[in-house]
Amino acid sequence: MRVMVSVGTHEQPFQRLLDAVADAVVARPEDEWVVQFGVGRWTLVDDRVRAADYLDASAMRAALDWADVLVSQSSPGNVFGALEAGTWPMVLGRTPSAGEHVDDHQVRFASALVELGHATDLGHADRLVPALAAESAAGTPARRRRIESALRVARDNERRFRRDVWTVLGSLA
Repeated sequence: MRVMVSVGTHEQPFQRLLDAVADAVVARPEDEWVVQFGVGRWTLVDDRVRAADYLDASAMRAALDWADVLVSQSSPGNVFGALEAGTWPMVLGRTPSAGEHVDDHQVRFASALVELGHATDLGHADRLVPALAAESAAGTPARRRRIESALRVARDNERRFRRDVWTVLGSLA
């Protein structure tokens, strides 16, 4: 599989995810990787890995277009960008207890994504390798069906939100 990894641009490192990704690179020799590591440490050198601290918008989009799967912090921009690119998101929420964020909103968002069918929530970093194996075994057609379903739900929710906002604004006039 082709795996894109993004920890985003947050000022606190997400080393827990990066360490799990390094373990997955070693455990899954059949995969190719693009790793955006932010302020974290990335020291693994492997011909199958292209790593950078940050990617500009066009490089991020190109990596998402290339990838089968995105492994990422649980952020709306990454998740919906991945789905729009035809890439399945696997997320891990940053936690304050690990010094990765100021609160647990990413953990809560990851749970909501699963309920909506928009992503795989890893829950724990040590679940990455089995999750990648399951995703690989499920195959491309199943992944595409999940992505199409997630996009339909997301677009329906966006339409309802816009309608509701305009209804409220209209009642204020």
